[in-house]
Formats: sequence, C-alpha cells, structure tokens
Amino acid sequence: MNFRRYDGCIYNLIHVKFNEEMERDGFFYYNLQYPSFYNFNNTYFNVNPNVLNSINSTIKTDAYTFKNGLLKEYNEGPRNINYTVISNFNVTFSKNHILSTKLNLMAFNGKSVASYTQINNYNVDLLTGNTVFLKNIFNPGVDYIKAITEYVNYKILQNQEWYYKDVFIDIPQDQAFYLTDSGIVIYFELDEIAPMEFGIPKFLIPFEKFKTYINPRFYCDAQNIYSPPVRKSKLSK
Repeated sequence: MNFRRYDGCIYNLIHVKFNEEMERDGFFYYNLQYPSFYNFNNTYFNVNPNVLNSINSTIKTDAYTFKNGLLKEYNEGPRNINYTVISNFNVTFSKNHILSTKLNLMAFNGKSVASYTQINNYNVDLLTGNTVFLKNIFNPGVDYIKAITEYVNYKILQNQEWYYKDVFIDIPQDQAFYLTDSGIVIYFELDEIAPMEFGIPKFLIPFEKFKTYINPRFYCDAQNIYSPPVRKSKLSK
C-alpha cells in the first residue's frame, strides 16, 4: 500500500448516514443500527463512490448475516424463548483518507446478559479501497508484531487475575483491531483469553507511546490537525 505524504491531519469530509431497521416476529426481535457513508456535494474532498458503496454493502451484509444466523437458531429451537438481536456502530477514526469503523453485534436468547457478542472492524484506505492492516500503520522496517506482542503481554501481566491462567498472546499479522485518535485498539473474541464475564478484551496501543514507530498518516493529535484558512467576510472589512 503506497501512502501519500501527510504533513498534517485532515478530517474526512464524508456524510455518515444512520440506518436503523427493526422488526418483531413472535418471540424474535431485531434492531439493527449501522452506518452508510456518502460524499458531500461541492467539496474539495471526494471519495470514489465505488469504494463507499463497497464499505456500505459489506457492513449491512455483516449485520444481516449475524441476525439471520440467530433467526435460524430461533426457528430450530423452542419457539417460546425471546430472542433479541441488536447492532450499533462507532466511527472511531476518520482522517487523512483513512476510515475506521466498528460494528457491535449482540444477541440475547432468553437471558439478561448477551449470549453472543462480537465486534466487526472495517479499516479502509479511502484512496484505494484497500483494507488497512497493522503493518500499514507502522513505519517501514518496524517489527510491529514484536512491539505489539510485548506490550499486550505486559498489560496482561499487570492484571493477571482478569485473564485465564498462564495466558500468553502471540499477535498474528491479521490481528483484529480498530483505530482511534489515541491509538490502535487490539481486541480478542469473547472467552478467547479471559472468562466471558470479562467481556471482549481490548488493549490500547497508544500512538503517543509508540509515535516514533507510527506512520504520520495515522498519528493525529491536537497539534497537527490541519484546518483550512478562514476566509474573511466582506462585511468584516
């Protein structure tokens, strides 16, 4: 993936449409919230509509695939158990033609706590439509796998009682993550490294702590956010 040079940080000027679709059928209920992304008209910032359409289609398909999987389980089981499927989303990073979004998916089958919980991440280079991987976030030559592995295991050792005994993380190249202004959030599946009651384990890899390793395109803070010059009004003269 070839990145253009960014000397500052520019917010992505794209419209985030909130979608909500819900329906109840007997004891089965779903409420799906998910985003769609669109260009604004008459702006200097424009993304290939095919790239945005691909993101929109993927997110909606993922939400409905999750719902349909639970609907199948409901239809094959006792029909007097309440099933509820919920999704919501967060746009966690949207700068320098990089978009990071997460879709939170939950399902309840007759219980007060979620029976299924998962996060789907969408990290996309809006210039190319390509998926952004961990290796793209770091400068060339950085052993990012080693850096992240050591940091996550260090954080686990600080609170060993929260995790399964003797758990050791070996970060793969396709490790699940999403981006925030503060850094990279590494996360794991429910019951993967900690008991279910812990929830989804997450670890923030702070940009500030690893800034010498991070591609400037991703590290945006208050000091380097770009703001276009303000045009003076003729009335102010």
